[in-house]
Amino acid sequence: MDEVEADEIIPASEGFGNRVTNSQLQKEHTSPRQRVSTSERMLSKKLVLLNLLTNFLMFAVAGFITYHCFNKATVLFSWHPTFMSIGYLIVMSQAILSLSGANLLTYKRHHKTKLFLHWLLQVTGGVLITIAFVCIFVNKVRMGKAHFQTTHGLFGLITVIATLISISGGVFTKYGYQLRHIMRPIYSKINHGIAGIVTYVLGMITIGLGIYSVWFQEDNNAQVRLALLIGLIAIAVNVLINPITATISRIKSALRTTL
Repeated sequence: MDEVEADEIIPASEGFGNRVTNSQLQKEHTSPRQRVSTSERMLSKKLVLLNLLTNFLMFAVAGFITYHCFNKATVLFSWHPTFMSIGYLIVMSQAILSLSGANLLTYKRHHKTKLFLHWLLQVTGGVLITIAFVCIFVNKVRMGKAHFQTTHGLFGLITVIATLISISGGVFTKYGYQLRHIMRPIYSKINHGIAGIVTYVLGMITIGLGIYSVWFQEDNNAQVRLALLIGLIAIAVNVLINPITATISRIKSALRTTL
């Protein structure tokens, strides 16, 4: 849009004298709407490719972790990394992307539909993550091992608590208008956005630490672990870029109305 507006404001004679080329004549006979739609079509191709790549990485990384959990035997512990990776890498990622205008699956949907999908996926992800936590906790009890003795375990505990808090904060945000006498809706959205971003980053760190745990290193060399780590980082960047941008925009808007 910025380029189109600039072309409409700046006279054609500036910088080029009075010389008019065929491309300039064609541009003059092209309406602003046509120029914008062409730009959007070019941008949408990039977004579609980026979205497809992100979704591929989600399922590839989660699928590899799940395969590793069951390739030898099925035990109670197997369900911990399985539900945790599916819960975060796929379900929570899709929950965040569902509100993005660049998401291939929801960009044509009504805002209310996006909110409903966001809620549904958040709750589903929360259930899967809670089950994953219960599985590892019960497994530790059965094995007679101490809880939260590793960096991965401590991050996992913090991540689960942060996830439940973030989901609870989403309830406040959903009814932000009704609760505006307690907090302005824009502040509840900012708080929920920051909490969601921090929680998702914690989830990615926890999964990354799991990839470098003793259990995972037994059957996977350094190259495999590095590839999975790069995949995690790529997923996190693509998933969080829109929430971070939206949260920064809301903070600026809140500051303008407050100061």
